[in-house]
Amino acid sequence: MKTDSMDDLPGHYGTEYWAKEIASIRSFKSPEGKRAPYKPLLLLWLIGRVINDKGGVVTFLEAKTKLGKLLSFYRVGTTDPRPEDPFFRLGNTPEIWSVKDKTGEVISKPPSRKAARDESTGMLAPRFIAALKDPRSLNKIVNELLNSEFPELQHKSILDKVGLRGHVQLTPLPRDRNFTKQVRRAYEFRCSFCDFSARLRDELVGLEAAHIQMHAKNGPDTVSNGILLCSQHHELFDAGALGLSVVRGEHRILVSQDLQANMGRRDLVSLSGQKIRLPQGGYEPPGKEHIEWHYNYLFKQPERQLA
Repeated sequence: MKTDSMDDLPGHYGTEYWAKEIASIRSFKSPEGKRAPYKPLLLLWLIGRVINDKGGVVTFLEAKTKLGKLLSFYRVGTTDPRPEDPFFRLGNTPEIWSVKDKTGEVISKPPSRKAARDESTGMLAPRFIAALKDPRSLNKIVNELLNSEFPELQHKSILDKVGLRGHVQLTPLPRDRNFTKQVRRAYEFRCSFCDFSARLRDELVGLEAAHIQMHAKNGPDTVSNGILLCSQHHELFDAGALGLSVVRGEHRILVSQDLQANMGRRDLVSLSGQKIRLPQGGYEPPGKEHIEWHYNYLFKQPERQLA
């Protein structure tokens, strides 16, 4: 039996309408490809509440602790974000979210008084909640939020944290096969950080071509914006636990002070300050502009200092 989608139901906005609304909440539209993950994280958390039958209405007092931890984990830069900023400022997109103070007045910026903030209540728009009940719309909305601000390797962990794992089918952005092929060849099929290389029945395994600057944030599919990493170092690089620097022409590995890990004989922390293995002759090394982007918008600053 045919199941109607949101595009077919009278009185409901269609899937593409909501995709455009989601795109409109991004705070930064600069050529540098700045990241603004906090409103998308708030919205993903709110969607998780709806899908898990907790409703679309929540007070700031109820939200701030859990939301604060989520925002802190995916922070940009060195300072933990304030949960009140996305909670209230998302109210500038009333088709999706609105916030009222205790008198019922609609507000779109954080009140100066803590008590007034805690007593404020946010509510997802009924039409938006209705859209979330349609699997096609839910998938489109969540994937739009994830692909716009987060590296692909973080998507599953975000779904886990907001209670959406099992409810959404991930649809990552298409990758350029030539990018992967060129980066593999340039780095001679070895991890740039640890020299790992492995083949299974002549197939390369456990090695991945990583974008330094996210493709969704104007990062080009070029060798200068790529680096070949083993699966573990790729995941840590995209999570911001590892990064890169260029000082006096030398490309070195950065390790976040927040990373605590030990791999037996090969300690991750010991990578701090180590030179990467550059691509073979004829290929550009990682570009400084892409490295700076990763440091500013993905790497979990500050970095460890050499003894």
